[in-house]
Amino acid sequence: MGGKTDLERVVAYIPSEWKKELSEWAEAEERSVSWLVAKLIGKALQESREQQSAGHSS
Repeated sequence: MGGKTDLERVVAYIPSEWKKELSEWAEAEERSVSWLVAKLIGKALQESREQQSAGHSS
């Protein structure tokens, strides 16, 4: 840990309920909350790109 990375840090404030749910989900997946949130953001960005592409091609 503590090695160099090309990843950026993002800070978000969320309700404690969400944090608890994310923690439980991450634990069930044997992953960190950070990894899980990064995957969720990546999926949301991909869906956004696809929607924008579909909107421009009509």
